[in-house]
Amino acid sequence: MKKKTKKVDHFLSGLHEYVTTNPQFRKNTINKSEVHIQTELRPLIIQYLEKYFKDCGYKDYVGKANKSFYWEGQEGKYGRKRKTLFGSRNYPDFIITEPYLVAVEYKQSQNGSAVKQGVGQSIMHTLCEDFEFVYLLFHDQNKDKRIESSTINNTEKGVIKKIWSDFNVLLKFI
Repeated sequence: MKKKTKKVDHFLSGLHEYVTTNPQFRKNTINKSEVHIQTELRPLIIQYLEKYFKDCGYKDYVGKANKSFYWEGQEGKYGRKRKTLFGSRNYPDFIITEPYLVAVEYKQSQNGSAVKQGVGQSIMHTLCEDFEFVYLLFHDQNKDKRIESSTINNTEKGVIKKIWSDFNVLLKFI
């Protein structure tokens, strides 16, 4: 498992903050498919990478951002070379290749079972060693945000902490 550093924490926290506070980020996803929301997330992630690489001093930060980003279904080396596990390949929704190899997963539901599915899928990404880290963004579609609100419970806090410390999966809710 890749060691976490303050730079990794800063990068992933910055990604989460940038995406979820962006005015273009859709807050209400009822009646919108995950594929639709993923299509909207793609430019936000690329914009974050552009900002990140610009702040790092890259002259062609736009080119660097685009070379460092891949989405599920895009042609190229990341689409073909996934390891097989239990008879299928791991395909995250998005892949950030630099500055860290990060799988990005997006899930949305009114059902907590979707969180467990997303966590399991994310853990497989790092256990297979295809990815160093995973950023899993879960959109709680309940009006009362009961799934997101449950994260204050000790059990949920412990699970979130453990999947980050043991499996490099950063789980965030909105």
